[in-house]
Amino acid sequence: MGYKNVCTNCRIALSEGTNYELFNTNKTCPICKGKMYFVNEKFKAPKKSNDKEWKIIEYLLLSGYDFRNPIYGTERYMYFEFPKNLQEAEAFVREMRKL
Repeated sequence: MGYKNVCTNCRIALSEGTNYELFNTNKTCPICKGKMYFVNEKFKAPKKSNDKEWKIIEYLLLSGYDFRNPIYGTERYMYFEFPKNLQEAEAFVREMRKL
């Protein structure tokens, strides 16, 4: 558990611990030197061989989603089902942008 940096090219998620203030959000991948994306501790990486899920994750990350549940009002959270395909991911991003 903890905050993670994710590389969609290499399909890795590196755990960075639980202290947000020590988290490096500008990391480059140690393997390909590409951009790594900051994600919340709720993120769970699929197997490297799962092309479908990694494509969905890449789409969500490129759209700005960081795997946090959006907050309604001051203390209420919205819970959602993870998109199962790119079409659902597109609809999910449209809904998140409305919040």
